[in-house]
Amino acid sequence: MNDVVNTDTSAVTWTADPRTTVELVRTLHDLDDCWTRADVERLVEARPDWKIRRAFTDILVVGLQAELRWPAGAELFLGTTEPKADTFRRAWVPLLQFRLPIPEEERRTALRTLSEALREIGTPTVVPTAADGFGLRWQSARRTMLLQANDRRAWIAIQPHVREVEHVSPELPAVVAAFAPLLHDAPGGHLPVAEVRRVAAELPWAKAEFGDGHADVRTPDPYCMPSFALRTSLMRGAPEATYDVLDLHRFELGPSTLEHRRAVFGEIYRMVCAVLGEPTIFGGGPDGPDVRWREAGEDGRLLRLLCEGRRVRLETEPAAALEQEEHSTFEWGGPAGGPDEPSDFPRLPYSWQLHLPYQAPGGTADYLPGGRLALSLPHLREGLECLLAAWIEQLPVQRPGEKAMFSIAAPQISGGLSVTYSTVKGVLLRVGPRSGDPDEVTAAMTADGWQPSGRRFKAEYRIPTEETAREVAALITTELAARGINGDSGFGLGRITARRPGIGLSPQLAAHGFLRVTGLGLETS
Repeated sequence: MNDVVNTDTSAVTWTADPRTTVELVRTLHDLDDCWTRADVERLVEARPDWKIRRAFTDILVVGLQAELRWPAGAELFLGTTEPKADTFRRAWVPLLQFRLPIPEEERRTALRTLSEALREIGTPTVVPTAADGFGLRWQSARRTMLLQANDRRAWIAIQPHVREVEHVSPELPAVVAAFAPLLHDAPGGHLPVAEVRRVAAELPWAKAEFGDGHADVRTPDPYCMPSFALRTSLMRGAPEATYDVLDLHRFELGPSTLEHRRAVFGEIYRMVCAVLGEPTIFGGGPDGPDVRWREAGEDGRLLRLLCEGRRVRLETEPAAALEQEEHSTFEWGGPAGGPDEPSDFPRLPYSWQLHLPYQAPGGTADYLPGGRLALSLPHLREGLECLLAAWIEQLPVQRPGEKAMFSIAAPQISGGLSVTYSTVKGVLLRVGPRSGDPDEVTAAMTADGWQPSGRRFKAEYRIPTEETAREVAALITTELAARGINGDSGFGLGRITARRPGIGLSPQLAAHGFLRVTGLGLETS
Protein backbone atom coordinates (compact mmCIF):
# COMPACT_ATOMS: atom_id res chain seq x y z
CA MET A 1 0.00 0.00 0.00
CA ASN A 2 1.32 3.41 -0.91
CA ASP A 3 1.69 5.97 1.82
CA VAL A 4 -0.70 8.91 1.64
CA VAL A 5 1.07 12.25 1.63
CA ASN A 6 -0.97 15.07 3.14
CA THR A 7 -1.17 18.29 1.17
CA ASP A 8 -2.84 21.60 1.80
CA THR A 9 -5.46 20.78 -0.83
CA SER A 10 -6.45 17.39 0.61
CA ALA A 11 -9.69 17.17 2.57
CA VAL A 12 -8.48 13.94 4.23
CA THR A 13 -5.69 13.78 6.79
CA TRP A 14 -4.27 10.48 8.04
CA THR A 15 -2.88 10.79 11.56
CA ALA A 16 -0.28 8.22 10.49
CA ASP A 17 0.48 6.84 7.03
CA PRO A 18 -1.69 3.82 6.09
CA ARG A 19 1.03 1.21 6.65
CA THR A 20 1.82 2.59 10.10
CA THR A 21 -1.91 2.86 10.85
CA VAL A 22 -2.39 -0.86 10.18
CA GLU A 23 0.49 -1.78 12.47
CA LEU A 24 -0.78 0.51 15.24
CA VAL A 25 -4.26 -1.01 15.04
CA ARG A 26 -2.72 -4.49 15.05
CA THR A 27 -0.91 -3.57 18.28
CA LEU A 28 -4.14 -2.26 19.80
CA HIS A 29 -5.93 -5.43 18.70
CA ASP A 30 -3.51 -7.52 20.74
CA LEU A 31 -4.01 -5.43 23.89
CA ASP A 32 -6.45 -6.52 26.57
CA ASP A 33 -5.27 -4.66 29.65
CA CYS A 34 -4.98 -0.89 29.35
CA TRP A 35 -7.67 0.03 31.85
CA THR A 36 -5.58 1.29 34.77
CA ARG A 37 -2.82 3.89 34.90
CA ALA A 38 -0.39 1.15 35.93
CA ASP A 39 -1.36 -0.90 32.83
CA VAL A 40 -0.72 2.08 30.57
CA GLU A 41 2.62 2.87 32.17
CA ARG A 42 3.76 -0.75 31.62
CA LEU A 43 2.71 -0.55 27.96
CA VAL A 44 4.59 2.71 27.47
CA GLU A 45 7.74 1.33 29.11
CA ALA A 46 7.70 -1.67 26.76
CA ARG A 47 7.34 0.41 23.58
CA PRO A 48 10.07 2.98 22.86
CA ASP A 49 7.85 5.02 20.50
CA TRP A 50 5.05 5.44 23.05
CA LYS A 51 4.98 8.32 25.49
CA ILE A 52 2.44 9.78 27.93
CA ARG A 53 2.02 13.28 26.52
CA ARG A 54 -0.84 14.95 28.38
CA ALA A 55 -2.98 14.23 31.42
CA PHE A 56 -6.27 16.08 31.87
CA THR A 57 -8.66 15.55 34.77
CA ASP A 58 -10.68 13.02 32.77
CA ILE A 59 -8.48 12.05 29.79
CA LEU A 60 -4.99 10.58 29.47
CA VAL A 61 -3.24 11.03 26.10
CA VAL A 62 -0.52 8.62 24.94
CA GLY A 63 1.56 9.38 21.85
CA LEU A 64 2.09 6.29 19.69
CA GLN A 65 4.77 7.61 17.33
CA ALA A 66 8.28 8.87 17.94
CA GLU A 67 8.15 11.17 14.91
CA LEU A 68 5.04 13.33 14.74
CA ARG A 69 2.98 14.06 11.70
CA TRP A 70 0.67 17.04 11.57
CA PRO A 71 -0.98 17.88 13.89
CA ALA A 72 0.25 15.44 16.55
CA GLY A 73 0.63 12.00 15.01
CA ALA A 74 -1.33 9.00 16.21
CA GLU A 75 -2.46 9.29 19.83
CA LEU A 76 -4.33 6.99 22.19
CA PHE A 77 -6.94 8.76 24.31
CA LEU A 78 -8.20 7.09 27.49
CA GLY A 79 -11.30 8.41 29.26
CA THR A 80 -11.35 8.02 33.03
CA THR A 81 -14.19 6.48 35.02
CA GLU A 82 -14.42 9.73 37.01
CA PRO A 83 -12.34 12.92 37.29
CA LYS A 84 -8.72 12.32 38.32
CA ALA A 85 -9.27 8.55 38.50
CA ASP A 86 -6.52 6.07 37.63
CA THR A 87 -9.00 3.73 35.93
CA PHE A 88 -10.38 4.10 32.40
CA ARG A 89 -13.75 3.24 30.86
CA ARG A 90 -12.98 3.69 27.16
CA ALA A 91 -10.16 4.38 24.74
CA TRP A 92 -9.95 5.72 21.19
CA VAL A 93 -7.39 6.50 18.50
CA PRO A 94 -8.25 9.01 15.70
CA LEU A 95 -7.17 7.67 12.30
CA LEU A 96 -8.66 10.02 9.68
CA GLN A 97 -9.65 13.68 9.86
CA PHE A 98 -12.03 15.18 7.27
CA ARG A 99 -11.81 18.88 6.51
CA LEU A 100 -15.30 20.25 5.87
CA PRO A 101 -16.78 20.64 3.37
CA ILE A 102 -15.44 17.41 1.89
CA PRO A 103 -16.76 15.79 -1.31
CA GLU A 104 -18.72 12.72 -0.24
CA GLU A 105 -16.97 10.46 -2.71
CA GLU A 106 -13.54 11.51 -1.38
CA ARG A 107 -14.66 10.77 2.16
CA ARG A 108 -16.06 7.36 1.23
CA THR A 109 -12.94 6.47 -0.73
CA ALA A 110 -10.77 7.19 2.32
CA LEU A 111 -13.07 5.14 4.56
CA ARG A 112 -13.07 2.25 2.07
CA THR A 113 -9.26 2.30 1.92
CA LEU A 114 -9.00 2.32 5.70
CA SER A 115 -11.61 -0.39 6.23
CA GLU A 116 -10.14 -2.75 3.64
CA ALA A 117 -6.66 -2.31 5.11
CA LEU A 118 -7.83 -3.11 8.64
CA ARG A 119 -9.80 -6.21 7.66
CA GLU A 120 -6.55 -8.16 7.50
CA ILE A 121 -6.18 -7.76 11.28
CA GLY A 122 -7.71 -10.63 13.23
CA THR A 123 -11.24 -11.66 12.29
CA PRO A 124 -13.44 -8.57 12.42
CA THR A 125 -17.18 -8.54 11.88
CA VAL A 126 -18.31 -6.17 9.17
CA VAL A 127 -20.84 -3.66 10.52
CA PRO A 128 -22.79 -2.47 7.47
CA THR A 129 -25.02 -0.14 9.49
CA ALA A 130 -22.06 1.86 10.84
CA ALA A 131 -19.39 4.07 9.27
CA ASP A 132 -21.27 4.25 5.95
CA GLY A 133 -20.94 0.53 5.48
CA PHE A 134 -17.23 0.43 6.31
CA GLY A 135 -17.50 -0.26 10.06
CA LEU A 136 -15.68 -3.17 11.70
CA ARG A 137 -16.00 -4.86 15.07
CA TRP A 138 -13.42 -7.07 16.81
CA GLN A 139 -14.72 -8.88 19.91
CA SER A 140 -12.72 -10.83 22.45
CA ALA A 141 -13.57 -12.14 25.88
CA ARG A 142 -12.28 -8.97 27.52
CA ARG A 143 -12.89 -6.06 25.13
CA THR A 144 -14.53 -4.86 21.92
CA MET A 145 -12.63 -2.82 19.36
CA LEU A 146 -14.51 -0.91 16.65
CA LEU A 147 -13.75 1.06 13.52
CA GLN A 148 -16.20 3.97 13.62
CA ALA A 149 -16.74 7.14 11.61
CA ASN A 150 -18.87 10.22 11.15
CA ASP A 151 -18.72 13.16 8.73
CA ARG A 152 -15.66 14.63 10.48
CA ARG A 153 -13.35 11.73 11.23
CA ALA A 154 -12.76 7.98 11.58
CA TRP A 155 -11.30 6.32 14.65
CA ILE A 156 -10.71 3.10 16.55
CA ALA A 157 -12.78 2.80 19.73
CA ILE A 158 -11.98 0.27 22.43
CA GLN A 159 -14.37 -0.68 25.23
CA PRO A 160 -13.70 -3.08 28.11
CA HIS A 161 -16.34 -5.75 28.70
CA VAL A 162 -18.39 -5.76 31.87
CA ARG A 163 -17.42 -8.87 33.80
CA GLU A 164 -18.93 -8.31 37.23
CA VAL A 165 -22.36 -6.94 38.10
CA GLU A 166 -24.19 -6.38 41.37
CA HIS A 167 -27.73 -5.35 40.46
CA VAL A 168 -28.64 -7.55 37.50
CA SER A 169 -28.19 -11.21 36.61
CA PRO A 170 -24.54 -12.28 36.16
CA GLU A 171 -25.68 -13.95 32.92
CA LEU A 172 -26.73 -10.63 31.38
CA PRO A 173 -23.31 -9.35 30.18
CA ALA A 174 -22.88 -12.45 28.01
CA VAL A 175 -26.45 -12.12 26.71
CA VAL A 176 -25.86 -8.48 25.74
CA ALA A 177 -22.51 -9.29 24.12
CA ALA A 178 -24.14 -12.00 22.01
CA PHE A 179 -27.46 -10.43 21.04
CA ALA A 180 -27.19 -6.61 21.17
CA PRO A 181 -24.92 -6.45 18.08
CA LEU A 182 -27.52 -8.47 16.14
CA LEU A 183 -30.16 -5.80 16.61
CA HIS A 184 -27.67 -2.99 15.99
CA ASP A 185 -26.39 -4.54 12.75
CA ALA A 186 -29.74 -5.74 11.37
CA PRO A 187 -30.36 -4.20 7.91
CA GLY A 188 -33.19 -1.72 8.18
CA GLY A 189 -33.43 -2.41 11.89
CA HIS A 190 -35.32 -5.67 11.36
CA LEU A 191 -33.64 -8.75 12.84
CA PRO A 192 -34.52 -12.06 11.15
CA VAL A 193 -35.61 -14.94 13.36
CA ALA A 194 -32.94 -17.11 11.73
CA GLU A 195 -30.19 -14.88 13.15
CA VAL A 196 -31.50 -15.29 16.69
CA ARG A 197 -31.70 -19.06 16.15
CA ARG A 198 -28.13 -19.16 14.83
CA VAL A 199 -26.56 -17.23 17.71
CA ALA A 200 -28.60 -19.05 20.37
CA ALA A 201 -27.48 -22.39 18.91
CA GLU A 202 -23.83 -21.29 19.19
CA LEU A 203 -24.20 -20.52 22.92
CA PRO A 204 -24.21 -23.69 25.02
CA TRP A 205 -25.80 -21.90 27.96
CA ALA A 206 -28.69 -20.28 26.03
CA LYS A 207 -31.87 -21.66 24.51
CA ALA A 208 -34.28 -19.65 22.42
CA GLU A 209 -37.99 -20.51 22.52
CA PHE A 210 -40.00 -18.98 19.68
CA GLY A 211 -43.63 -17.93 19.76
CA ASP A 212 -45.95 -15.78 17.68
CA GLY A 213 -44.03 -12.52 17.22
CA HIS A 214 -41.58 -13.09 20.08
CA ALA A 215 -38.62 -15.19 21.22
CA ASP A 216 -37.54 -15.87 24.79
CA VAL A 217 -33.86 -16.57 25.45
CA ARG A 218 -33.49 -18.84 28.47
CA THR A 219 -30.23 -18.90 30.43
CA PRO A 220 -29.06 -20.92 33.46
CA ASP A 221 -30.26 -18.06 35.66
CA PRO A 222 -34.09 -18.28 35.84
CA TYR A 223 -34.19 -14.54 36.59
CA CYS A 224 -32.41 -13.73 33.31
CA MET A 225 -34.73 -14.29 30.37
CA PRO A 226 -34.33 -11.58 27.73
CA SER A 227 -36.84 -11.62 24.90
CA PHE A 228 -37.13 -10.38 21.34
CA ALA A 229 -40.37 -8.94 20.01
CA LEU A 230 -41.86 -7.37 16.91
CA ARG A 231 -43.20 -4.00 18.02
CA THR A 232 -43.40 -2.28 14.63
CA SER A 233 -46.62 -2.95 12.77
CA LEU A 234 -46.29 -4.85 9.51
CA MET A 235 -48.21 -1.94 7.97
CA ARG A 236 -45.13 0.24 8.64
CA GLY A 237 -42.94 -1.91 6.44
CA ALA A 238 -41.48 -4.47 8.86
CA PRO A 239 -40.92 -7.75 7.02
CA GLU A 240 -42.53 -10.87 8.40
CA ALA A 241 -40.63 -12.90 11.01
CA THR A 242 -38.26 -10.16 12.19
CA TYR A 243 -37.67 -8.49 15.55
CA ASP A 244 -37.05 -4.85 16.43
CA VAL A 245 -37.15 -4.95 20.27
CA LEU A 246 -34.89 -6.71 22.76
CA ASP A 247 -36.07 -6.68 26.39
CA LEU A 248 -33.05 -7.00 28.68
CA HIS A 249 -34.33 -6.53 32.24
CA ARG A 250 -37.57 -6.23 34.17
CA PHE A 251 -37.73 -4.61 37.58
CA GLU A 252 -39.44 -6.50 40.36
CA LEU A 253 -42.89 -5.39 41.44
CA GLY A 254 -43.01 -2.81 44.19
CA PRO A 255 -41.50 0.64 44.60
CA SER A 256 -38.01 1.25 43.24
CA THR A 257 -35.49 3.78 44.49
CA LEU A 258 -33.46 6.34 42.56
CA GLU A 259 -30.24 4.54 43.51
CA HIS A 260 -31.52 1.13 42.36
CA ARG A 261 -32.84 2.38 39.00
CA ARG A 262 -29.61 4.25 38.37
CA ALA A 263 -27.48 1.23 39.31
CA VAL A 264 -29.46 -1.20 37.14
CA PHE A 265 -29.51 1.03 34.08
CA GLY A 266 -25.86 1.94 34.60
CA GLU A 267 -24.73 -1.68 34.50
CA ILE A 268 -26.80 -2.43 31.39
CA TYR A 269 -25.69 0.80 29.70
CA ARG A 270 -22.03 -0.14 30.23
CA MET A 271 -22.71 -3.64 28.83
CA VAL A 272 -24.20 -2.20 25.66
CA CYS A 273 -21.40 0.37 25.25
CA ALA A 274 -18.91 -2.47 25.71
CA VAL A 275 -20.05 -4.09 22.46
CA LEU A 276 -21.42 -1.14 20.44
CA GLY A 277 -19.20 1.73 21.57
CA GLU A 278 -20.32 5.11 22.89
CA PRO A 279 -23.76 6.33 21.74
CA THR A 280 -24.42 9.08 19.23
CA ILE A 281 -26.89 10.96 21.43
CA PHE A 282 -27.12 10.95 25.22
CA GLY A 283 -30.33 12.00 26.91
CA GLY A 284 -33.62 11.18 28.57
CA GLY A 285 -36.71 12.64 30.09
CA PRO A 286 -39.63 12.11 32.45
CA ASP A 287 -40.07 8.47 31.38
CA GLY A 288 -36.41 7.58 31.88
CA PRO A 289 -33.10 7.45 29.99
CA ASP A 290 -33.16 7.47 26.18
CA VAL A 291 -29.70 6.78 24.74
CA ARG A 292 -29.36 6.59 20.96
CA TRP A 293 -26.99 5.08 18.42
CA ARG A 294 -27.84 6.78 15.13
CA GLU A 295 -26.99 5.86 11.57
CA ALA A 296 -26.18 8.66 9.19
CA GLY A 297 -28.22 9.31 6.06
CA GLU A 298 -31.85 9.82 5.14
CA ASP A 299 -32.71 6.14 5.59
CA GLY A 300 -30.73 5.74 8.82
CA ARG A 301 -32.00 3.93 11.87
CA LEU A 302 -31.91 4.66 15.59
CA LEU A 303 -31.05 2.01 18.13
CA ARG A 304 -32.39 3.24 21.48
CA LEU A 305 -31.56 1.98 24.96
CA LEU A 306 -34.58 2.88 27.06
CA CYS A 307 -35.62 2.47 30.67
CA GLU A 308 -39.37 3.00 30.88
CA GLY A 309 -41.72 1.74 33.53
CA ARG A 310 -40.44 -1.61 34.75
CA ARG A 311 -38.20 -2.67 31.89
CA VAL A 312 -34.94 -1.84 30.17
CA ARG A 313 -34.91 -2.54 26.45
CA LEU A 314 -33.19 -1.95 23.13
CA GLU A 315 -35.37 -1.06 20.17
CA THR A 316 -34.86 0.19 16.64
CA GLU A 317 -36.71 3.03 14.92
CA PRO A 318 -36.49 4.79 11.54
CA ALA A 319 -34.50 7.88 12.54
CA ALA A 320 -36.21 10.43 10.31
CA ALA A 321 -39.75 9.26 11.13
CA LEU A 322 -39.19 9.28 14.88
CA GLU A 323 -37.43 12.64 14.87
CA GLN A 324 -40.18 14.22 12.78
CA GLU A 325 -42.78 12.84 15.19
CA GLU A 326 -40.89 14.20 18.20
CA HIS A 327 -40.40 17.53 16.46
CA SER A 328 -44.16 17.78 15.93
CA THR A 329 -44.79 17.02 19.61
CA PHE A 330 -42.58 19.91 20.67
CA GLU A 331 -43.82 22.22 17.93
CA TRP A 332 -47.57 21.68 18.22
CA GLY A 333 -48.10 20.22 21.68
CA GLY A 334 -48.65 22.05 24.92
CA PRO A 335 -51.55 22.73 27.27
CA ALA A 336 -54.71 23.40 25.31
CA GLY A 337 -56.13 25.68 28.00
CA GLY A 338 -53.16 28.04 28.25
CA PRO A 339 -51.22 29.06 31.36
CA ASP A 340 -54.00 28.07 33.78
CA GLU A 341 -53.96 24.43 32.64
CA PRO A 342 -51.34 21.86 33.69
CA SER A 343 -48.29 21.81 31.41
CA ASP A 344 -47.23 18.82 29.32
CA PHE A 345 -43.61 18.75 30.53
CA PRO A 346 -44.16 15.32 32.18
CA ARG A 347 -45.21 13.93 28.78
CA LEU A 348 -42.42 15.30 26.57
CA PRO A 349 -40.39 12.76 24.54
CA TYR A 350 -37.21 13.93 26.27
CA SER A 351 -36.08 16.72 28.59
CA TRP A 352 -32.44 16.88 27.54
CA GLN A 353 -30.08 15.63 24.85
CA LEU A 354 -26.31 15.84 24.54
CA HIS A 355 -24.92 15.66 21.00
CA LEU A 356 -21.19 15.09 20.47
CA PRO A 357 -20.99 15.10 16.67
CA TYR A 358 -17.18 15.15 16.62
CA GLN A 359 -16.85 12.20 18.99
CA ALA A 360 -19.88 10.06 18.17
CA PRO A 361 -20.47 7.71 15.22
CA GLY A 362 -23.33 8.22 12.83
CA GLY A 363 -25.10 11.53 12.23
CA THR A 364 -26.88 14.31 14.08
CA ALA A 365 -30.67 14.46 13.98
CA ASP A 366 -32.09 16.43 11.06
CA TYR A 367 -34.92 17.77 13.23
CA LEU A 368 -33.93 19.58 16.43
CA PRO A 369 -36.99 21.07 18.16
CA GLY A 370 -36.51 24.12 20.31
CA GLY A 371 -38.42 22.76 23.26
CA ARG A 372 -41.51 23.68 25.24
CA LEU A 373 -41.93 27.15 26.70
CA ALA A 374 -43.47 27.63 30.13
CA LEU A 375 -46.51 29.90 30.10
CA SER A 376 -46.52 30.56 33.84
CA LEU A 377 -44.47 29.99 36.98
CA PRO A 378 -46.38 26.76 37.78
CA HIS A 379 -45.48 25.54 34.29
CA LEU A 380 -41.84 26.52 34.81
CA ARG A 381 -41.82 24.70 38.13
CA GLU A 382 -43.04 21.52 36.41
CA GLY A 383 -40.48 21.84 33.66
CA LEU A 384 -37.61 22.44 36.07
CA GLU A 385 -38.66 19.52 38.21
CA CYS A 386 -38.81 17.15 35.23
CA LEU A 387 -35.45 18.32 33.86
CA LEU A 388 -33.61 18.19 37.19
CA ALA A 389 -35.08 14.79 38.07
CA ALA A 390 -33.88 13.47 34.70
CA TRP A 391 -30.38 14.90 35.19
CA ILE A 392 -30.06 13.55 38.74
CA GLU A 393 -31.01 10.04 37.66
CA GLN A 394 -29.43 9.92 34.20
CA LEU A 395 -26.27 12.07 34.03
CA PRO A 396 -24.20 10.07 36.58
CA VAL A 397 -24.64 6.99 34.39
CA GLN A 398 -24.23 8.54 30.94
CA ARG A 399 -21.64 11.25 31.69
CA PRO A 400 -19.97 10.38 35.01
CA GLY A 401 -17.83 13.11 36.51
CA GLU A 402 -19.36 15.94 34.48
CA LYS A 403 -21.80 18.72 35.30
CA ALA A 404 -24.71 20.41 33.55
CA MET A 405 -25.55 24.07 34.02
CA PHE A 406 -27.58 27.06 32.94
CA SER A 407 -28.31 30.56 34.21
CA ILE A 408 -31.77 32.16 34.46
CA ALA A 409 -31.60 35.77 33.32
CA ALA A 410 -34.15 38.56 33.80
CA PRO A 411 -33.98 42.31 34.44
CA GLN A 412 -34.97 41.66 38.07
CA ILE A 413 -32.00 39.31 38.67
CA SER A 414 -28.66 41.10 38.65
CA GLY A 415 -26.02 38.59 37.55
CA GLY A 416 -28.61 35.88 36.93
CA LEU A 417 -29.60 32.81 38.91
CA SER A 418 -27.14 30.01 38.13
CA VAL A 419 -28.09 26.34 38.34
CA THR A 420 -25.43 23.63 38.28
CA TYR A 421 -25.86 19.89 38.71
CA SER A 422 -22.58 18.04 39.19
CA THR A 423 -22.59 14.26 39.18
CA VAL A 424 -19.89 14.48 41.85
CA LYS A 425 -20.90 17.48 44.01
CA GLY A 426 -24.70 17.61 43.63
CA VAL A 427 -26.88 20.65 42.92
CA LEU A 428 -25.66 24.22 43.51
CA LEU A 429 -27.72 27.40 43.03
CA ARG A 430 -26.32 30.92 43.21
CA VAL A 431 -28.11 34.27 42.97
CA GLY A 432 -27.53 37.89 43.94
CA PRO A 433 -29.56 39.61 46.67
CA ARG A 434 -33.00 41.06 46.05
CA SER A 435 -33.44 44.81 46.09
CA GLY A 436 -34.29 46.42 49.44
CA ASP A 437 -32.88 46.75 52.93
CA PRO A 438 -29.93 44.32 53.20
CA ASP A 439 -30.91 42.96 56.59
CA GLU A 440 -34.52 42.41 55.56
CA VAL A 441 -33.45 40.83 52.28
CA THR A 442 -31.06 38.45 54.05
CA ALA A 443 -33.75 37.44 56.53
CA ALA A 444 -36.34 36.86 53.80
CA MET A 445 -34.02 34.90 51.50
CA THR A 446 -32.67 32.81 54.39
CA ALA A 447 -36.23 31.96 55.38
CA ASP A 448 -36.89 30.78 51.82
CA GLY A 449 -33.90 28.41 51.90
CA TRP A 450 -30.89 30.43 50.73
CA GLN A 451 -27.55 30.79 52.53
CA PRO A 452 -25.40 33.95 52.42
CA SER A 453 -22.25 33.37 50.36
CA GLY A 454 -20.07 36.45 50.05
CA ARG A 455 -22.02 39.05 48.09
CA ARG A 456 -24.44 36.45 46.79
CA PHE A 457 -26.64 33.66 48.12
CA LYS A 458 -26.41 29.94 47.49
CA ALA A 459 -28.38 26.74 48.02
CA GLU A 460 -26.62 23.36 48.01
CA TYR A 461 -27.92 19.81 47.74
CA ARG A 462 -24.75 17.74 47.96
CA ILE A 463 -26.44 14.31 47.93
CA PRO A 464 -29.52 14.61 45.72
CA THR A 465 -32.50 12.42 46.62
CA GLU A 466 -35.87 11.64 45.07
CA GLU A 467 -37.16 14.95 46.48
CA THR A 468 -34.31 17.21 45.38
CA ALA A 469 -35.70 18.11 41.94
CA ARG A 470 -39.03 19.17 43.48
CA GLU A 471 -37.30 21.21 46.21
CA VAL A 472 -34.96 22.97 43.78
CA ALA A 473 -37.77 23.79 41.32
CA ALA A 474 -39.86 25.20 44.18
CA LEU A 475 -36.97 27.34 45.48
CA ILE A 476 -36.24 28.78 42.03
CA THR A 477 -39.83 29.68 41.22
CA THR A 478 -40.39 31.09 44.70
CA GLU A 479 -37.38 33.33 44.17
CA LEU A 480 -38.64 34.47 40.77
CA ALA A 481 -42.04 35.30 42.24
CA ALA A 482 -40.39 37.24 45.08
CA ARG A 483 -38.71 39.41 42.44
CA GLY A 484 -41.98 40.14 40.65
CA ILE A 485 -41.62 37.56 37.87
CA ASN A 486 -45.00 35.84 37.80
CA GLY A 487 -46.25 35.67 34.23
CA ASP A 488 -49.39 37.67 35.02
CA SER A 489 -48.81 40.09 32.15
CA GLY A 490 -50.68 37.91 29.67
CA PHE A 491 -47.47 37.32 27.70
CA GLY A 492 -46.20 34.35 29.63
CA LEU A 493 -42.92 34.86 31.46
CA GLY A 494 -41.88 37.82 29.35
CA ARG A 495 -38.17 38.58 29.20
CA ILE A 496 -36.96 35.73 31.43
CA THR A 497 -34.49 33.50 29.54
CA ALA A 498 -31.94 30.76 30.13
CA ARG A 499 -28.35 31.59 29.21
CA ARG A 500 -25.42 29.35 28.35
CA PRO A 501 -26.94 25.91 28.95
CA GLY A 502 -24.02 23.55 28.70
CA ILE A 503 -22.23 20.55 30.08
CA GLY A 504 -18.80 20.34 31.66
CA LEU A 505 -16.97 18.57 28.87
CA SER A 506 -13.25 17.89 28.89
CA PRO A 507 -10.97 20.37 27.08
CA GLN A 508 -10.65 17.89 24.21
CA LEU A 509 -14.42 17.75 23.63
CA ALA A 510 -15.82 21.08 24.83
CA ALA A 511 -15.72 22.68 21.38
CA HIS A 512 -17.42 19.77 19.66
CA GLY A 513 -20.68 19.18 21.50
CA PHE A 514 -23.92 20.86 22.42
CA LEU A 515 -26.50 20.34 25.14
CA ARG A 516 -30.20 20.76 24.42
CA VAL A 517 -32.53 21.39 27.37
CA THR A 518 -35.86 20.90 25.65
CA GLY A 519 -37.65 20.50 28.98
CA LEU A 520 -36.32 23.64 30.67
CA GLY A 521 -39.27 25.81 29.70
CA LEU A 522 -37.34 28.99 28.80
CA GLU A 523 -35.88 30.57 25.70
CA THR A 524 -32.16 29.80 25.58
CA SER A 525 -29.28 31.92 24.38
